[in-house]
Amino acid sequence: MISRRNKDLQRYFDGDLGDRGARKVRERVETCPEDQQRLGNLESMRSLLRHTTEEAVDQADFGDLWSKVRTGIAGHRSLTRGEKVELWLRRYGLVAASAAAALVLALFLLRPFAERHDRNDCDIESLDVDPGTVSTIFTIYSPEKDDKTTVIWLNEEPPEGDKD
Repeated sequence: MISRRNKDLQRYFDGDLGDRGARKVRERVETCPEDQQRLGNLESMRSLLRHTTEEAVDQADFGDLWSKVRTGIAGHRSLTRGEKVELWLRRYGLVAASAAAALVLALFLLRPFAERHDRNDCDIESLDVDPGTVSTIFTIYSPEKDDKTTVIWLNEEPPEGDKD
């Protein structure tokens, strides 16, 4: 595992530290021969990699690069619908199946709560009230008795604020 000290030294070398962090590491490097050695090793690695990649680039032949790109593009074919579905299933099949299973489970568990209890199934043949009378009709459900009671409430006094 890389120590915090080595991470800071690497970030300093890469130029990824802010001014304050860079100053702290620079002060530590000036007083610590071990850190100076590590910093020198990092510079040697950078030089070696740079030399190797520059050499590989110099030897590379890019003369027919665009003709190879054009050939590759011309040889490309679009995926069929079946191939697209298969690719999608390989990428997202497990996620989609998990989401569907979670949705089914949620619907199953929440089903008892989804029943609507705000409608009144009672049949009222007639209800005669005076104008301005407030009426309230509601049903009280009793799951333990598996029945319901309908209550009709008439209030002949108008609600507060509705008095003429």
